[in-house]
Amino acid sequence: MSGAGPGLGEEGLPAPWQAALEEAWEAYLRGSYPIGACVADASGRVLARGRNRLGEERRVDGVISGHRLGHAEVNALLELPDLDAQTGRALTLYTTTEPCPMCLGALLMARVGGLAYAAADPWAGHSEALTLTAYPSRKGVRLGRAPAAVIRACLLLELTFHLDRGMAPDHGYLTVHRAQEPWVYAAAEALHRSGALAALRDRQAPLAGGLALLDGSWPVARA
Repeated sequence: MSGAGPGLGEEGLPAPWQAALEEAWEAYLRGSYPIGACVADASGRVLARGRNRLGEERRVDGVISGHRLGHAEVNALLELPDLDAQTGRALTLYTTTEPCPMCLGALLMARVGGLAYAAADPWAGHSEALTLTAYPSRKGVRLGRAPAAVIRACLLLELTFHLDRGMAPDHGYLTVHRAQEPWVYAAAEALHRSGALAALRDRQAPLAGGLALLDGSWPVARA
C-alpha cells in the first residue's frame, strides 16, 4: 500500500465495516483473535454478525466458541436463515481478515455471492481460490476490499495481538508478514513494545479508543 489515505476519524465508515470492526474489537476484549465479520444486503443493511470466539468458553449452539471452528465468518454465516441461490447472491460477507480455506468454503456453501475483506493474510488467506480453483471460480463471487484506513487498522490489530501473546518470531505467520508488510510489521512491533493496545484491552476500552490508537500508530511514510 502507498499514500497516507484518510484516517479512521476522517471519514464515515459504511455500516458493514463498522459492524465488522465492532465484532473484531469485542473478540479482542474477550481474549480471542481480533477478527470480526458481518453479512449485509445490497443496500449495506447488516443482516448477521459474528466474531472469532476461539478464546471463549466452549459452546456449539447457534454460535461456535472455544473450538477451532469458531471463526468470525462462520459465526456470522450461522446467523443467516437458509437462503435460496437468488437471495444469497445479493448478499456480501464482510470480514476484517482475508478468509481461511474453511471460511471461504463456508461462504460458498451458504450461497453468499460477495466477499469483502480488510487485512490480507498471506499466511492463511485463501481468496485466490475464487479464481484459481474450479469449483469456487464457477460461483462468480464478487470480491472487494475495505477502505484503506480499515485495512491499516486490522493489520496492526492482528499483528500486535499475536506479538503480545508471545507468538514465536520464526512462526510462519509473522515471517510472511514481516517479509511482505515490513512497514506494518514495524508499526506492530512498536505498538507491542509500548503495551498501549494491551492496556486498552485490560480496561475494556470502547472501539473508538482502539481505532484512535491503531490509526495513530501507523507510520506516515509507507512503502
